[in-house]
Amino acid sequence: MTNRVGKLLIAHPNLPSTDWFYRAVIYIYADREDEGTLGICLNTRSKTSVQKLCNDKGIIYPESHSAIYTGGPVSPNSVTMLHTDEWHSTNSTKAGPSYILSSDMQMFERLSLGDQPAYWRMFSGLCAWKPGQLDAELSAKFPYKPENSWLTATANDDIMFRYEGEAQWTTALALCSQEILDTYF
Repeated sequence: MTNRVGKLLIAHPNLPSTDWFYRAVIYIYADREDEGTLGICLNTRSKTSVQKLCNDKGIIYPESHSAIYTGGPVSPNSVTMLHTDEWHSTNSTKAGPSYILSSDMQMFERLSLGDQPAYWRMFSGLCAWKPGQLDAELSAKFPYKPENSWLTATANDDIMFRYEGEAQWTTALALCSQEILDTYF
């Protein structure tokens, strides 16, 4: 098994639009042979804002366009912030070579005061694969089909935080293509 922490999973272009992962870009932050794989879908914006979530928790947050993204179908009520590693909160854990995951009330309080990481995005839920499942999906082993397989690329700040929605998927797809070409030249 290859450790995929710090990699992006990019939904195959032939994945049907009825699939939850249609045009998804997922950042892998944990990958252990005995425990499985965990990731966060980066490009699906929810209807909830960081301001609304903070206000619901009694924290006054300045008006902004910061959205909560739908990180995946697992644990939809959990809220985490994926961010660059120069910033920490009371409940922060390493999430790859340059990133941290934080999940606590202090992060909301600090954000409301303007104390924030260089790059960040807030998520509800996550993506999870049991041991061996992602390997089977990547290799299109039965019961998975080639159109259900994933493309992969190396994550970077630009692809993770500058884009969203279909533009993020298209940019990730181009990054994957470039990385494949780079192996030949």
